Amino acid sequence: MLWTRLGDAAADTPVTIEIATSQSFATVLHSVTVSAQAQWDYTVRHKVTALQPGTTYYYRFRAGSSVSQVGRSKTAPSAGTPVSQLKFAFISCQDWSVNHWAAFDELLQQDLDFVVHLGDYIYETVGAAFQTGKVETRHSQIKLPDGIKRSDGATYANTLADYRTLYKTYRSDSRLQALHAAFPIIAVWDDHEFSDDAWQDRQNYATGEDAAKVTSRRRDANQAWFEYMPADVSLDTANPSFQNIQIYRQFSFGNLATLVMTDQRLYRADHVIPEVGAGSEIGSRYFVPKSTLATVEGQKMSAASGSLDPVSILGSTQRQWWKDQMSAANTTWKLWGNEVSLLRMQVNGTQAVAGLMVQSLIAANGALAALQSALMTALVTDLTTAAAAVPSANKATQVPAPSYANTKTLFTNFANINGTVFDAAIKPQLDAALPAAQFFDVFLLNADQWDGYNAERKALMKHLKDNAIANVVALTGDIHAFFAGSVMDDYDAASPVPVMVDLVTAGISSNSFYSYFESVVDSSASFGKTKPLIYTEQGGVRTNTFNSTLTTFNSWLKVANTDAQGYALVTLTPAKLSCSFHTLKTLSAGAAPALPATRSITKLEVVAGSPSVTVLP
Repeated sequence: MLWTRLGDAAADTPVTIEIATSQSFATVLHSVTVSAQAQWDYTVRHKVTALQPGTTYYYRFRAGSSVSQVGRSKTAPSAGTPVSQLKFAFISCQDWSVNHWAAFDELLQQDLDFVVHLGDYIYETVGAAFQTGKVETRHSQIKLPDGIKRSDGATYANTLADYRTLYKTYRSDSRLQALHAAFPIIAVWDDHEFSDDAWQDRQNYATGEDAAKVTSRRRDANQAWFEYMPADVSLDTANPSFQNIQIYRQFSFGNLATLVMTDQRLYRADHVIPEVGAGSEIGSRYFVPKSTLATVEGQKMSAASGSLDPVSILGSTQRQWWKDQMSAANTTWKLWGNEVSLLRMQVNGTQAVAGLMVQSLIAANGALAALQSALMTALVTDLTTAAAAVPSANKATQVPAPSYANTKTLFTNFANINGTVFDAAIKPQLDAALPAAQFFDVFLLNADQWDGYNAERKALMKHLKDNAIANVVALTGDIHAFFAGSVMDDYDAASPVPVMVDLVTAGISSNSFYSYFESVVDSSASFGKTKPLIYTEQGGVRTNTFNSTLTTFNSWLKVANTDAQGYALVTLTPAKLSCSFHTLKTLSAGAAPALPATRSITKLEVVAGSPSVTVLP
């Protein structure tokens, strides 16, 4: 699928597409004239057929006396053909309004077969709080012709003209143009191509707002994506539904790999705990009590006679299609272009607070290090009892009042500190670290990803496990952080079994996952006491502790880099998948860093036959 746009057209204009096997175009193999039409914003999308498999081709466009730059593309090896190696990148989250796009310059230096784009190609808002940080000066502020201003000052795209403006602006960057010209890009959308944390034709900017459909906005977003992305899909403008396009599709690369790209927004159900039920995004999409979510998920399924549809990301039709693709794939590897992470990301609040208390006690008296394990057990028991005594209606604001009975006994028996001394010298120190009672629970950090749709995740893993479908690796974006680990059959089982692997890339430029939680603990009185779980600060310098918090409570996470921008490179062979996470240098004086822009590289390996990740030295 080849793409271009006539930027200065004022009327429908003939465009000739030429294809050759050499950059000189000494022999033109294919030439066809199509029309760049106003109804499609003068974009041209043309599917070329009857090409040879596994072959590099060059293409260009002619309109009048104008000739485009030369593009390069490559066809996939035919099904069943022995393939010894594939090299590709996977990327996501390229917010125009923050940081820089030096990643594209680095990717252009690679010899890749293709690039997988996992969505957030554009961001539908401009001027949002998360977009007011530093950005390279070559990216000017975007003005939307029909944008709607929110109460927080952000403006969001609301019409086809708005979405077109975003795509035209993003694609005006010569580095992104060069990336498209150099490699085939296999893309799906995530949420920001329409609306943040969207589901179906609903937007979520304000609590309860998603009760109303915004079908015309969703359809406009669909059309703009269709116009500006070189994807082999069809848009039915005569269909009045918001589901007038299907972007989930499958690719095969000889006998080596099948790539299944899914759509995790157009068919998904509302968040299991809606924002209106939780009172805000906290408790609905973010920082959700695991047991509460499981209870509500079970109730919704029970009311639907066991159906997954009310608690689904994929929807019933796409879910069955995914299962069929995985079952039918006769390649060594099954790759899944998966927008939101499959990895469990949880924090046990009680254990986390107890751990901070133990650290603080040992820091004050090093001799207590010998009691570390016993102290942890005693404090967890005392905190659990105290938090349970706080009425449910008050948990969000009321701090529990532990008596520390078990901890006192430990100090009396092993440290020779009696209750009176404990109450005078130690209890105030412990009390000062207490957050509100709501924190003493097990929380899922992000219920907009697969953690919030656990029943469907388990159903997909069961399909792979029951049918002995091996070598499945998800390529994921969305969360603005690097993660890697095994996806379990059931994370809540006594002994979870690994079924597949999830590799998660940070965003190209979007602000990091860490920065969101940093802003929460800095601005929210309710979460202020939990700052040490996100960062520590000394001499004005903050040190990220969020990475270690996540790995402490999620043993399956072999990589957790929550404060990064970057991209992922993959080399795939029949024996193994080798992946390198490239963390980028930061913006400097309003400019992207000079090449090499990579600050550090984390190298990973997934060996065929083993659903596990090895981090290489």
